[in-house]
Amino acid sequence: MVNNKKVAAIIAEYNPFHNGHAYHIAETKKITEAEYIVILMSGNYVQRGEPAIIDRYLRAESALLSGADAVFELPATVSTGSAEIFADGAVALAHKLGIVDCLSFGAENDDMTELVNCSNFLIKKNHNEDIAKIMATGVAYPEARDIYLRKNGYEKEAELLKTSNNILAIAYLNKLHRLNSKIKPIAIKRAEVLHDEEINIKQDSNIASAKAIRQDLHNNSGKISLRYLPDSSKNILNPSGSYIKNNDFSDILFYKLGEIIYKNNKKTAIQLLGGYSDVTEDLASRICNLFGKASAYDDFAASLWSKNYTYARIDRVLHHIIGGITKDIIAMNQPYDLCPYIRPLAIKSESIDILNAVGREVKNSTNVELITRISDVSKLKNKTAIKTFEITRFMTALYSQISFKNYNLHTHNEASESFIYLFSS
Repeated sequence: MVNNKKVAAIIAEYNPFHNGHAYHIAETKKITEAEYIVILMSGNYVQRGEPAIIDRYLRAESALLSGADAVFELPATVSTGSAEIFADGAVALAHKLGIVDCLSFGAENDDMTELVNCSNFLIKKNHNEDIAKIMATGVAYPEARDIYLRKNGYEKEAELLKTSNNILAIAYLNKLHRLNSKIKPIAIKRAEVLHDEEINIKQDSNIASAKAIRQDLHNNSGKISLRYLPDSSKNILNPSGSYIKNNDFSDILFYKLGEIIYKNNKKTAIQLLGGYSDVTEDLASRICNLFGKASAYDDFAASLWSKNYTYARIDRVLHHIIGGITKDIIAMNQPYDLCPYIRPLAIKSESIDILNAVGREVKNSTNVELITRISDVSKLKNKTAIKTFEITRFMTALYSQISFKNYNLHTHNEASESFIYLFSS
């Protein structure tokens, strides 16, 4: 609540912000009767392990223009994490804001009873040991989990956990349970068309999946996908028709890997690589063995693929190496539920009471701090918050540099401006 007005939160990437997202905001307002909508959004890097196709401030502005009141950024340590880390950090942020009444999320299944039952099933019995045994046979986690559940007669749970948004929805419920949070979860059914990976131009709909839109932006400069974007997103597309992608990070990736692999013996290099988040000893060894055999990020990532790892996990690993996201950093963040600070990206001027209310909540908290501008960082008491922010800032600066160098795009200068973009409607 903010001044006795209900607040609903939405966890999102908006990569990019499209009509389906605008629909979700509108439905959330309708179902929850919330007067304020706050978005907990990935910054310039997303959970698939790639740079966001459009800068975070522009995506946040699109959300404000489409009905949101405020946007808060997820740290890069969270936004590039596994589904569990992403969900844990995002829900913790919603909880720590201290003002959120409802958490709204899209799911392929909007039956809250079934989702909650699946969450309770996963919480009450730890299945990870049995799933790990299946993974040891050379199977990636999602497939291993599916095999385990079906083998043991948990068909309903296996079906629910087949789709990405159901997986995240259940992970959100798990974290709300562990936090003993009073936030009420709300599932909104995603339109079937959102599963499509390619745009069907014969389709009579104004909604397409974010993946299909990204593919069209990269391959056709967005010529097909414009009808699936609100004006707030159409107006921020790059006039050149080109967009940042993983291959733009080839030089920095190979430099970082070269520093580790060429300056150490193989055993030490494997140990050092194994210190990064999500890197197993086997994957560290593959990185060492295959380094130098590809000249571009995408080719190198493809060479690392095996049935043990999803493509998304490999991409996350490579961005963790680029950004310096180590297992130690993640461990340092665990006592703070992966979210040691709160950082507003964008707030409507008429909704400034949201930030004021969050500020009051933070003053009474011992496990989260508020960052509204660069100068706040030097005043932080929590070293974990400082370190986590520095990683996010470095990765953001890298994104901005590449955007300018390769695409002549200028991004928001957070060093000289407030983190808050006030938009007056």
